[in-house]
Amino acid sequence: MTHQVPEHYCSVSERISNILDNVGYSWEDRDRKVTVATETELFVNIGAAFMGKLRTYIFGSRGEGSSGTGLESDIDVLHQINTAQVVTELFQCQPEMTNFLMVNDTHTHPGYEKLQRIRILPGYTPVPVYLEGYNDNNTTTDSLNRAVLLNTIYHHVGIVNGPAFHEHNDYKELSVDNVIALRCLEWPQEGYEWFMRRRLNGWPTPIQIENARKYGCFVTPVGHPHSPECHIEWRLSFSIAERDIARSFEDTTMKVYILLKMVKKTYIEPVVGDAFSSYHCKVCMFWMRERTSYELWRNENLLQCLVLCIRQLYEWATTGFCPDYFIVTNNIYDRKIIGSVRNNLLQILRNLLSSNCTFLLGIRSCNLGQHMVDEISRFDYCIIPIETEEKVNNMLTLIAASSCRHSILQFIPQNYSTLVDYLERIVYFSKYFAYNMHYPLKYAMIIMCSQLGFHIARICKENAYFFFREEVDYLVSLASGCLSFGSNSDAASVRLKLCGMGMELGDNNLIETSLQHISDYRLRYIYSASIGYVQCHLSFTERLSRNRYNTEELLQTQTSFSVVYLPSEITITPKPLRMEMFRSIGVASELRKEFIDSWFDWGVVDSIVCLYFFQYLNSSRQGNKRHKEVAMYNMIHVIRTLPDSIHRDTAFNLLGYSFMHENQLTNAYCCFNQSLKIRPYHNAAKFYLGLLFNRIHATDRGHTHYRKRKIVISR
Repeated sequence: MTHQVPEHYCSVSERISNILDNVGYSWEDRDRKVTVATETELFVNIGAAFMGKLRTYIFGSRGEGSSGTGLESDIDVLHQINTAQVVTELFQCQPEMTNFLMVNDTHTHPGYEKLQRIRILPGYTPVPVYLEGYNDNNTTTDSLNRAVLLNTIYHHVGIVNGPAFHEHNDYKELSVDNVIALRCLEWPQEGYEWFMRRRLNGWPTPIQIENARKYGCFVTPVGHPHSPECHIEWRLSFSIAERDIARSFEDTTMKVYILLKMVKKTYIEPVVGDAFSSYHCKVCMFWMRERTSYELWRNENLLQCLVLCIRQLYEWATTGFCPDYFIVTNNIYDRKIIGSVRNNLLQILRNLLSSNCTFLLGIRSCNLGQHMVDEISRFDYCIIPIETEEKVNNMLTLIAASSCRHSILQFIPQNYSTLVDYLERIVYFSKYFAYNMHYPLKYAMIIMCSQLGFHIARICKENAYFFFREEVDYLVSLASGCLSFGSNSDAASVRLKLCGMGMELGDNNLIETSLQHISDYRLRYIYSASIGYVQCHLSFTERLSRNRYNTEELLQTQTSFSVVYLPSEITITPKPLRMEMFRSIGVASELRKEFIDSWFDWGVVDSIVCLYFFQYLNSSRQGNKRHKEVAMYNMIHVIRTLPDSIHRDTAFNLLGYSFMHENQLTNAYCCFNQSLKIRPYHNAAKFYLGLLFNRIHATDRGHTHYRKRKIVISR
């Protein structure tokens, strides 16, 4: 690879490096993306820990920090099944797990394995299973009559592309490719060459190599496309090691990788489609970084390194063999780079190499080509704003935090000692994370502390006549401390819940203090995070995306989660929200999905609606007519301006309750009717309508209202 380097390469390389810094690919930008991905992964796993079945990883460009403006891609998420494991030797089997033995034969392609079932006999003796006497829809036999696992076992969840199933999102930048995988804690034998490989420049470092050995690998449910046994083969995946190594790329190495992906997207992808992927670029970067000296990878050599990578891709395309980085006998070109696709790829790479790097001027990603023209012409050029990437970072964090909160609330134990035990465990695990990763764990503690505070408050109310005064004072002090800490979870939800508790306890001071800490104007223009859903005010989202908030600032100052009352807290829940806990009574069980619809047994309302409703209740208690009217008008305005709110049915119910409380029965009827149109099942409006009809038929005035009804609020 001793090629003459043109003189202008050095100056052009430095200019390209500066442009990439300005369009969102600087070292600081990359560090921010990696931090967001790591925190998001931690949020999701904290929530999943309560269920105990899955461990989630974020891989791909977002996990390694190479995503950004012009290189948007789906989020690659791998879900590890915690109840099963793959072993390379029988002695590694664990009795409490479902164990599979990694096996292969002459029919199995390199980089693929078959998973033989293992039975644990009395005395904890593991024995491989053969098909005789074994009946399972997910198991079949191979050429050696071994009982092996089909890789179609997870196809019911919608696998559409290799091992991944695609999950759409309202925000196209947050679409997810999910892969369900099994973990093998041992490095497979056919990959041992990677450990013993001779490396002249010390990259990867011995620490990274040892960490990769400890991580092991995954097996993903997809077989080699040309194998006669593709339905029982599982692909080996070294995603953890790949992510760890990619994150260790120096600044120049990462920029070369980003440029290589831009070249792929601009010149290769339009011709050969997804046959040539970003993974080929990553493998090329791994090989080139390992085979060249550290001194080469500097900003002034950026263009030279890019050309070396393109030349290497061309050589692999010429031979038709691109070796996998971890298993060199596995040809990753063998799957798709064949026939006319290979010929087209060769022609494109040949043209790129013969263009003397003028191809850079045609790169459309980040409008890089135009920036280079402006830079070379020495004109001032407009830097591409990176609001979109920051918006994606913020939304990814919020969705993960919302999911974490939902899981905690769904599975949180209501026993005091168990809650304390959970908190102690989180404090213990926090010692093993870097300082900047502590906030997701702290956030989980905040959620559980607030629930502990409400749990203690409930105990005080239910047992007020049985406790001594000293015991009550101690419990109130303990609850206040927990709730004070828990009020930092977001901008409003816990304080609103405190306000509702104050109404049930008759504590006017707590009501007034809670409401004073919440600005209704500010609450209109921050993220509204409902159960399993995050809604943004568009104009505010664009403004927010220009700011780089850390996770704590984003959640505590820019986010308002929905207010949630669990069934165990019914005695401290305002009466109108208690009905929401029984919305599923009388609904057929087949109309309910237990995990997705778990919140149907909760009292849930969006924060902004809850604020105005509590303002109405408080003004009603004080007899302040003017403030009551303002609060009801604000509720109507919010319902009209937030048509996509997931808890809009509850908002109509609370507004209808307010009208019914004011004896405006016609308006109340219209509200409950609109609520039922939004959610025909699992809706507390059916109870309100029963109360309403009783009142209508009880008075002549009610009959008059009912005959002259008209809709006052349009959906």
